Amino acid sequence: MVKYDVIVIGAGNGGLAAAALASMKGMKTLLFEKHNLPGGSASSFRRGRFEFEPSCHEIAEVGSPEKPGPTRKLFEDLGSDAQFVFEDSLYRVICTDKKEPFNVKLPAGLENLYNKLEEISPGCRESVVHFFEYQKKAMDMAEKLQAKKISLKDLPDIMNLLRFVSRPADKIMTMFGIPQKVQYMLSAYWTYVGEPTSTLNAFMLAMMDYVYADYGAGLPSMFSHELSLSFDKTIRKNGGQIFYNSPVRKILVKKRKAYGVIANGKKYYADYIICNAFPNDVFGRMISKREVPIIEIKRANSRELALSFVNVYLGLNKSAEELGIDDYTTFLLQKAESDAQYKECFGLGGKGWVIVNNLNVAIPDCSPEGTSHMSLTCAVYGDAWSKIEPKDYKKTKLKIAEQMIDYYQKSTGIIIKPYIEEIEVATPVTFSRYLGTPNGTPYGYQTRDWDGIFLRTMNMLKERTLKNFRFCGAHTENSLGYNQTYKSGKIAVEELEKKRK
Repeated sequence: MVKYDVIVIGAGNGGLAAAALASMKGMKTLLFEKHNLPGGSASSFRRGRFEFEPSCHEIAEVGSPEKPGPTRKLFEDLGSDAQFVFEDSLYRVICTDKKEPFNVKLPAGLENLYNKLEEISPGCRESVVHFFEYQKKAMDMAEKLQAKKISLKDLPDIMNLLRFVSRPADKIMTMFGIPQKVQYMLSAYWTYVGEPTSTLNAFMLAMMDYVYADYGAGLPSMFSHELSLSFDKTIRKNGGQIFYNSPVRKILVKKRKAYGVIANGKKYYADYIICNAFPNDVFGRMISKREVPIIEIKRANSRELALSFVNVYLGLNKSAEELGIDDYTTFLLQKAESDAQYKECFGLGGKGWVIVNNLNVAIPDCSPEGTSHMSLTCAVYGDAWSKIEPKDYKKTKLKIAEQMIDYYQKSTGIIIKPYIEEIEVATPVTFSRYLGTPNGTPYGYQTRDWDGIFLRTMNMLKERTLKNFRFCGAHTENSLGYNQTYKSGKIAVEELEKKRK
């Protein structure tokens, strides 16, 4: 009988990070992946002469070579040799709400951001600076708490942290005296989380604003598939095995202790299982019912599935320069308030908000010369797409795509329709089929104010109901975001190390 130190289920971001680090630490590692390529959402695909990035908009805390961020260090620790480009602006945000219209481009760099917001709203600088300064203290204290390096003198900063994590973002910004219009401009990143500012804790939103302003955005120079392949290389280099086209059918558990898996019609045994699969699927299908703790069923039922997306990928036969595009990321908001945007997303898509990315602005040679490609993303909550008849599916998704394209043209004044050479549209149905998640969510669960990163982290040991078994990925306490999912894999292996000592 062949036995492994660790078996990793799923070669998504978290699974790749876990398998890479485990193999680097000399553990006998086996990684299973149901698809023929690694990466999950971190991949790429081709249509005609264009290669598209399916989901990665930008990665937080990568930083530049001159000012490397924690994520760049994380990738180095995980043995990745992928190269990154540095995007030195935050985003353009265009709000077409007749009550509160605005169109502004926000720069990266804290001082640059402060100066720009002061230019937009004279007198706001002091309140914005204080907001970010207190958030930095909250972030530093969160790290100290995680490392268990606190003392009584830290009590004021602990109280500050608790204020940020226990109150919604809009109320905290108001408390700091940030003008309403500036709040709207600083709240665009709520769309990355999928929780409006009235229920998203201030720590989460302020953290995203701070780290992107401080470090800018990082983008894999050869698409996120390059990043995924770099982990594949690390795993193999260090003696790990990867079985592609090999879905895990069962996780073997006896007396609430995981000891192996069934895949390819065979049993594989390990001391420890790290799982990148979705908990609803794991406890509903992959583990024998008699071994599933009832608390896991209750927990899954109490948490709301996170959002999914409609993505429109366009290959354009004009360059970004010819089209007049000079923004990498543009947020298009139909309503100024995030709650109003959120309420518009409970349908088939195309309403509420649209995020537009043109990768050529950051990586000019990512498409053939004289061309460019663009992605348009909008949110979808719930299972509205399950109600579409198969015969109406293609017509429906193209209708939503056209609505998004029309809204982009109307909001920006940039005409792209006549120059579309290739178009592909992904819906929650697409993501569900590819990722195998309920409603096609790539995010896991909604980060409600009662169930955000901080509270999940505080309760994470209570969620270890199976021995020798650990989740990684966007549904864990680290929650969503590329950097966070890679980090979840690292944390899972570090937890395993402590058990082995």
